Amino acid sequence: MLKLSLGLVHNKGNLGNRQQIQNLLPLVVAHWETLLDPDTGEPIVDPISGDPVQGIWYSLSNLTIEHKVSFYQVIPYGVNPPNNLNSLNSSKVFYGAGDNDKTGEHPRFHNWLLRRGTGEGADICLYIRFPTLFGLVDLETRLTLMANNDRLVLMEPTWGKMTALRCLSEVGRLAEDRPFDDAFTDLRQRIINRGLEWG
Repeated sequence: MLKLSLGLVHNKGNLGNRQQIQNLLPLVVAHWETLLDPDTGEPIVDPISGDPVQGIWYSLSNLTIEHKVSFYQVIPYGVNPPNNLNSLNSSKVFYGAGDNDKTGEHPRFHNWLLRRGTGEGADICLYIRFPTLFGLVDLETRLTLMANNDRLVLMEPTWGKMTALRCLSEVGRLAEDRPFDDAFTDLRQRIINRGLEWG
């Protein structure tokens, strides 16, 4: 099963931040399952009710490739979290005091999404940079290409970035001392230098 992380950065203004979550919700299917103890494989039971503990996981509608999706949200410095932030069960990072430079599209945001997602088991991380362009039309084709070609570690559809675990482990993360687009120019060159591919 392909494990995906999908990240949103709330740098699009109050309405845009709320809307990017709203636009994503119709594409998401929630699934409930009984959580199992990792040591015994037995269901985890609530000590008070005695009922099995249920956990949620997500998939994207209309993808035939077997997959699971985890969601990640970044709230830059000075941004009020959208009031629908918790519409998706997700990991979140909030930049506050001392992070005054973590605004706009700081490369740290993509690095956090990639490190956190792959650290939690993702094979491919999707960063939705332009949410109004995101759709599932070509996503399955791109996911299949990346899953079947371990040399292809970065894809850049019109809506954002798709980064494979191998990119982080063998090429590294974005340089955080330069603008976002410049940091990706540098990353592409390092991918080529490593003998890997991007497209």
